[in-house]
Amino acid sequence: MGLFDGVLKKEKDKPKKAVPVKEVSPSAKKKEEPPQVHREVAIIPLEEDTLAREIVKPQVRYVKKVVVTSYSDLEKISGELQNGNLVLVDLSPLELKPDILEKVAEQIKGMTTALGGQLAKVCKDEIKLLLVPEDIKFAK
Repeated sequence: MGLFDGVLKKEKDKPKKAVPVKEVSPSAKKKEEPPQVHREVAIIPLEEDTLAREIVKPQVRYVKKVVVTSYSDLEKISGELQNGNLVLVDLSPLELKPDILEKVAEQIKGMTTALGGQLAKVCKDEIKLLLVPEDIKFAK
């Protein structure tokens, strides 16, 4: 959308005056030039233009943070990935329980790969993972 679109639309909405056709005198008829008539042609928007705007419309996606404290949080993560959102998973509350942490991490990895997504560790010190849906890929 440009800066002057509003001005151009107002000009298009105004009815344009048609150029009047001049009567030709009998002596001028001998030249046999056809009278010039200017007519306005209405522009009809194509269905394809409307469809193209709908196809190009970007999909809204979110980056959601989920702090995992139990297995029930895995359902939230799965739902967000299926909706096409990016998920930042914080596993730091499970650091005190290494056996549960390992099982949850394996569940998250299996779930993400089953949905066609990818995952990557984000922080060096803390345990945070970034999960992305199948149509978003990490550059390696």
